[in-house]
Amino acid sequence: MSAELESILEPDPSLVAGLEVDMNGNNDGINGSDANAIPNYGTSIYPRVQLAYQVEHPFGNAGDSATIDSSRTLYAEDIDYVWENGRRYCGDYCMPNDANEQTRQYVLHQAYLKLLDLELTTVQLHNPEHILDIGTGIGEWAIGVAEKYPNCEVFGTDIAAIQPTDQVPFNVEFQIEDAREEWIRPADSFDLVHLRNMAGAFSDWSFIYQQAFACLKPGGYIEIMDFDDHWGSENFLDWFPEGSPVEVMATALREAAILDGRPKGVSHMDQQLLMDVGFVDIHQSRHDLPVGRRENSKFGDDWLFALVTGVEATCFRLLTKYKGWDAESVRDLCDRVSRDLMKMAEDPKRAKGFVVKIRVLVGRKPEMPGQWTAQALGEHGEIRDYSGDESTIESLSRCRSYATETEREAKSETEVEMEPAPPT
Repeated sequence: MSAELESILEPDPSLVAGLEVDMNGNNDGINGSDANAIPNYGTSIYPRVQLAYQVEHPFGNAGDSATIDSSRTLYAEDIDYVWENGRRYCGDYCMPNDANEQTRQYVLHQAYLKLLDLELTTVQLHNPEHILDIGTGIGEWAIGVAEKYPNCEVFGTDIAAIQPTDQVPFNVEFQIEDAREEWIRPADSFDLVHLRNMAGAFSDWSFIYQQAFACLKPGGYIEIMDFDDHWGSENFLDWFPEGSPVEVMATALREAAILDGRPKGVSHMDQQLLMDVGFVDIHQSRHDLPVGRRENSKFGDDWLFALVTGVEATCFRLLTKYKGWDAESVRDLCDRVSRDLMKMAEDPKRAKGFVVKIRVLVGRKPEMPGQWTAQALGEHGEIRDYSGDESTIESLSRCRSYATETEREAKSETEVEMEPAPPT
C-alpha cells in the first residue's frame, strides 16, 4: 500500500454503520483463483434488484453460434472481455460490464424514469421512424422506446454484449459498435440520437457530435443526459476535509482520467460543441436531486445506491492502470469513500448539500441548409441562443445595424457634452 494512502486508511468503526462489506468473498461468475477477484461489497448493501434482463456470459461456450438472435447483430470474435481484479471490462474502456454493473445500470434507469415522470426522453417526438441509442448498456432505454413507438426501428449500440437476445420488442435491434469509429449509418435517417451516462467514454466528443449530426434527419434531435460525477464538484468536496478519502480519490481520479485521455466531468455538455457542429435550438436543463433517505424524495435511495456502487466501478481500472496503485489500496480507498458517502447521506445536516446534478442537453439538426445559430449576450449578461433561416439573419442584421448606429449617436452626444467651454 502506498504511503499516500496509509495515512488515511486507518480503520474507523464509526464509519462502518450503514454499509455491509462482503467478508465471505462470494463472487458468483468470476473465473479463476485470482486473490484480488473479490467484490468490495456484498449485494445486500441494498435489496437485490431483480433485473428484467441480464446477460453475464453471452459467449461462454465455444459451441455458441457466431450470431445470436434476430434482435442482435453480434459476432463472438468482436467482443474483447477482460477480467481484472474481480471486474469484467471490454477492451480499453474503464467502466466494467459485469453483473454488479448491470444492476447499477438498471437502478439508474429507474431513477431517470422517476426524474422524467416515466418519460424516456425530453424530446417531443411525432411518429419517429428511426432512433439510435449510443452506449445502450443493458438496453432498458432502447427497449422502452421501442415499446412506446412500435412503428419505429430502434437501434442500440454498445461495445459489450449485455443486452437481451430474446423477449424484446420486434422493432429493437442491438449491435456491437464502437462509437469512436466512423458510424456506418445512412445519412439524414434518424429522428433521435440518444446518449446517457457516457461521461468519460470518449476523448473526442466533437467527432461523436459530428457523426450524430450526419445521420440525423433534418429536424432530428440529439439528446445527451449525464450527471456531474461529484469528483469534479467543488461544492460537494467542500463537505470533506483536505486529505479525506473522498478528496484523495477525487484528485487521483481526475489525474487518471486525463492520463486515459477521456476526462471525467461534464465538459462534453458544453453547448458550444453542438453549435460548432451545426445544431440549432440548443438548450440545457439542470436538475438537483437529493441523495439518501429524505422526506418527500422519490429519487434518494436510487441515486445513493448508484453512487455508492459506482465508486469502485469508476475507480478501479483507472487507478490501477494509470496511477499504478495496487488492487488492495484501491479497494481499501473505495471502501472508505463509500462509507463516508453513506454517513453523509444519513446525516440530516450534511445531507442537505448532498445532491446529484443531472444535466440534459438537446440540439436539433436544421430543417434546411440555410438555417443557422448565433450567440448574443442578454441584458443581464447571460448567453442567449438563436436560430432561424436567412430572413431571420436579415432581421437580426438590421437590429444590429440599428444598435450600432444608436451607440454611435450616444457616443457623439457624450463627446459634445464633455467638450470644454470656449474661452470668454
